[in-house]
Amino acid sequence: MKNIFYVLIAASMLFSACAEKTLVIPELSAGKKRILIEEITGVNCPNCPDGARELKALQNQFGKENLIIVGIHSGGNLSSPISGSKYDFQIQEGYDMTNYIGTLFGLPSASINRIENLADETPFLIGGWAAQVSAELAKDYGLDIFVNNTYNAETRSLDINVNLAPENPINEEVRLTVVITQDSIVDAQYEGTIILPNYMHQHVLRDVVSKTDGDIITEDLGANALVKKTYTVKLSEAWDAKHCNVVAFLQRGSGKNKEILQVAEAHVIE
Repeated sequence: MKNIFYVLIAASMLFSACAEKTLVIPELSAGKKRILIEEITGVNCPNCPDGARELKALQNQFGKENLIIVGIHSGGNLSSPISGSKYDFQIQEGYDMTNYIGTLFGLPSASINRIENLADETPFLIGGWAAQVSAELAKDYGLDIFVNNTYNAETRSLDINVNLAPENPINEEVRLTVVITQDSIVDAQYEGTIILPNYMHQHVLRDVVSKTDGDIITEDLGANALVKKTYTVKLSEAWDAKHCNVVAFLQRGSGKNKEILQVAEAHVIE
């Protein structure tokens, strides 16, 4: 993708007795295509650690910055807490989002940019992830997303600013989804017939800030437009803010096609 630049220079001037300064807002430059992987997993799923290792291997292969993973614990009994669990990673929004994406046939499953598998008519794949990731990385929609977070540690209030920057016009209904994930959570996990008491859970979906099926973008997304959306949430006391991330993605919104056009991720605390 060729670069596009958005430079916003504030008109206001800051005056002092000695000097005056121009307030300059940094430029935004559209980057390359990134992939959203929505992993359906569970602590009671004996094969899910293998799935997690495969996704990590794909990140190593294609670049962690290019593959953004959201781990959704929405597999029913396979996602329910087990002996030794300190946490329940299931949230209703996770189930709602999974039902919106498509039909599950087993765990671990992964949706790659919500591209429908023609054989099963669902975006969820039990295998074949690498081939679809490679195919998706070759696409270019002339679009980028930028996420900037401002976090107040005392109040645990998080301001999320999402900028949508299309290089090419988007003339269809699209929806923005914003979620919070958490990494590095140590808790119990089945692997085969064994319970691992200190398993490291990554990319755990903690909250859906937008609507679970995405917020419809009503602003014009013409070429070189810049659309800003802002959300404010309060992080739960149970979450470690330094391991939390904001993931924002834009998808096709009308009809059966829910393809992800672009995704971005940013730490709550940089």
